[in-house]
Amino acid sequence: MRLFFVLLFCAYWGVVSAQAPKSPVTVDLAQALQKKLVSIAVEATGGYHGECLKVVCKNLTGRYLRIRIPIGQLMEPRDTAEQTLVVAAEQLLAVNAKTPVEALLQTFCAQSGDLSPARASVFAAGAMAPQKLCDLLRFIVEKGKAGQVEAQNAVWCVTDNSSLGSVNDVELLKYTAQLLGKPLPGYAIKRQTVSHFPGSRAEPGKAMVVEGNFRFVLDKDEKTIMVLLDATGKIIKQLSKEESMKAGEHRSGLHVEVINLDPGHYTVRLQTKGGRVIKDLEVDF
Repeated sequence: MRLFFVLLFCAYWGVVSAQAPKSPVTVDLAQALQKKLVSIAVEATGGYHGECLKVVCKNLTGRYLRIRIPIGQLMEPRDTAEQTLVVAAEQLLAVNAKTPVEALLQTFCAQSGDLSPARASVFAAGAMAPQKLCDLLRFIVEKGKAGQVEAQNAVWCVTDNSSLGSVNDVELLKYTAQLLGKPLPGYAIKRQTVSHFPGSRAEPGKAMVVEGNFRFVLDKDEKTIMVLLDATGKIIKQLSKEESMKAGEHRSGLHVEVINLDPGHYTVRLQTKGGRVIKDLEVDF
């Protein structure tokens, strides 16, 4: 009799277990699309930095799914004149078998100089961003900097080789420079504030001023002058009057107005009256 009840209990438990709902499956978006578990429709809300993409996800299976849209997921525009956007914060979508789910994706622009996406522009999921960009995005999110303009400037340093001098956040600048294997620039760029609107060309505002600290040592008393050279080595601007300076260590502030210059590579040079170079500072803006 005891054996009978044991067998009956096991049979009952087997039926209950079979009827119990299975744990939801979490699948990355790329895999879910490849396996045709879901379909998505992605369109722009207008702009590139912030909650700039709306995604509608439809379940194509008969079971409940969780779809993960990871940091670094690239979203490609149908109109190639518009910017590719990169997902800046992971999104987890709970998608049941019958009702599509809708969510907003936080993004950054990954193509400086292209057009800011217009409202209702159509996008599609692309590849994952390179590892360095993914690492930068995680750092930005962990430090709570996703809403800062400096974060977008840092992203452009990785995606478009923009100047590190445009990242006017010390913590973010140090991390981005380390990530790219570049030295800290030693200067900061002040740019025009630009209001980008959907459909306009989006990139950092024009450089107005380059500021920094200039440290140098003179072995003897010298007459010095500071000049600005272009990428060809041609002197294009005199930055200071001729000055008699004593031997020893010197520190001075650097303030160079560049608003009337084209973007590019320049050199701030301190030299003697006779043209002997004392110190160069390479500047990109």
